[in-house]
Amino acid sequence: MANEDNIIIQRVLSGDTQKFGLLVNRHGPALMTFVGRIAQQQEDAEDVVQNAFVAAYQHLMDFDPQQASLLTWLQRIAYHEALYHLRKRRRQVLLPLDVGDDVPDELPETATAEKLDEAIQKLSPEDQMLLQLYYFDERPLKEIAYITSSSSDSLNREVSRLSSRLHRIRQRLRIILTRMNNE
Repeated sequence: MANEDNIIIQRVLSGDTQKFGLLVNRHGPALMTFVGRIAQQQEDAEDVVQNAFVAAYQHLMDFDPQQASLLTWLQRIAYHEALYHLRKRRRQVLLPLDVGDDVPDELPETATAEKLDEAIQKLSPEDQMLLQLYYFDERPLKEIAYITSSSSDSLNREVSRLSSRLHRIRQRLRIILTRMNNE
């Protein structure tokens, strides 16, 4: 499929702009799933995906198949578009979470899938998307670093930063779930 994507991209860049619709049809559902878990409202997810495809079309000449697959590149664009959209649409709930050494390594025993979902919704959009990429989509840290990076920083440095950040997010979730259980 990657080779087919590259052929279509070359045709679009050569002036056959109608072929871009093939890429939208092929990768649109995956982007909707990717964004939909965070946006939660169908309209928001559709707006984000549409904006991501517009941006992808405008920057198609910047796509480098040596760096990432087309889907990963599209997810990078959608990731940043989703964060921008979510920041605009809702106020972020910032909890004063002092993450210290006394945070347990495991989730509370009473943590159900419903409570975990509720706790995840209390995290920032960036943290929610990182959890989605790592745990739900099971993406490797190097790929997540590419998707989430806004600059050309060293991927190794970004992978290390992401690993630490995921650890802090897990700690925050434990605190949130513990607080929810105590209420």
